[in-house]
Amino acid sequence: MTTEPLYRWLVPQVIEPLGARLGHPRWTTARRLAALQWEAPEAIERQAVARLRPLLDHAGRHVPFYRDLFARVGLGAGDVQRIADLARLPVITKAELRDAFPARATAENIPESRRQPMMTSGSTGRPFQFFWDRAAVPAMGGTDWFWLGWAGTAPWHTRLVLASPAYFYERLTPRRRWSALRNRLLLGERIERLAADRTSADGLRSLVTRIRRRGPYYIRAYPGALAKLAAQIEADGRPLAAAPCTVISFAETLTPAAAAVIGRAFRAPISNYYSCWEVPQIAQSCPDAPQVLHVNAERVIARVIRPDGSDAAPGESGRVVVTDLANTVMPFINYATGDQAVAGAPCSCGRGLPTLAGLEGRTSEVIRTPSGREISGVALGQFLAFVAGIIPYVQEYQAVQGSVDAVSLRVVPTALFDNGVRVTIERELGRFLGADMTVTVEPVTEIPPEPSGKRLIIKALAAPTAALAAR
Repeated sequence: MTTEPLYRWLVPQVIEPLGARLGHPRWTTARRLAALQWEAPEAIERQAVARLRPLLDHAGRHVPFYRDLFARVGLGAGDVQRIADLARLPVITKAELRDAFPARATAENIPESRRQPMMTSGSTGRPFQFFWDRAAVPAMGGTDWFWLGWAGTAPWHTRLVLASPAYFYERLTPRRRWSALRNRLLLGERIERLAADRTSADGLRSLVTRIRRRGPYYIRAYPGALAKLAAQIEADGRPLAAAPCTVISFAETLTPAAAAVIGRAFRAPISNYYSCWEVPQIAQSCPDAPQVLHVNAERVIARVIRPDGSDAAPGESGRVVVTDLANTVMPFINYATGDQAVAGAPCSCGRGLPTLAGLEGRTSEVIRTPSGREISGVALGQFLAFVAGIIPYVQEYQAVQGSVDAVSLRVVPTALFDNGVRVTIERELGRFLGADMTVTVEPVTEIPPEPSGKRLIIKALAAPTAALAAR
């Protein structure tokens, strides 16, 4: 029997009002966002600047990296009167903060108990360790709550996640297990996970047939993997037993072609969620004009910039740089995400939140194995960082698929790298890719960028090996 009707009443009528009255960040954040979205753009900018200036003052006083930077460019917090004034700062790169971590990139006046260790998966080829501010984490639940409403679903609807390999999510800490149990009891939250690189259309159909008995569900997925499943569902003419409330795309670029096939196969609206490990919850597509993404101005300042650092005009492409207004432990100020986007104009929906007209980065090449599996750059990066544990042995890496059954992983090693580490990486990556793939690890001194930019996965396919051809 489904508990969906119970939680559909209990959470909005009891849990949310009580949580807001008690000042819980989840509910207070959701309510602030609900009000902020309808403010005028000028008022939203004033509020962002009011939070930005104390952050700049704090970073300039207590974070050695920024203290030196601000002194070098002659900028003080009082010099910032509007968001465009951030153009006076140089763009901060991941490489710079990586070199400064932890001593010079971390606030000296905040206790270590506030430091939540994090690291990127290395989906760009260079893993990165950093800190979140533990004090800011509870508010992230409020943004999730608010954006689920935008997407047309709710926490008590079953979440079907099609993303990283299943064992990545099975490595739950006791804290995360307790959090999952608490959310299930209080919010009715249930999560089902499928591995993006192993799930078939039949496997997805089977899961949907089972979970639809609980009531509505929604899908949160890598768009590349979901588009492949959507094409299979269309090709064999056997739709799912029940359509999801919505599909939320994340981690990779949602291309128009992927959006079209996903929409047809799953018969559901699609929301585009933009985030990164370092600065989470940057933007999500508008509920009334889905081609537009609204920036989470409660937490983030996001700018699309030209090569000279100035703000791009609406409709103009450029680099995305963000400032996290919530992380005071390790500030990210005028930080380049590595993505490209199109600067947005005011949205026709009437919301005053800043906009992005589209995202142009994060399209990921894939490794295709002889058995038919497809491993995206995101999944490969998460495996290498979180399962194989290449940090702190590797500074940078790049996978080259030289033939249908062979991958070479180029790595720029650290001083801790040795032959034992190489053998371990080869063994673990070989298990991940499967017995039909040959894996070698190749230490190199550098991985130079290509004219189009550095790629995590390069396809340089030769003819099949003799062993494969003989099968």
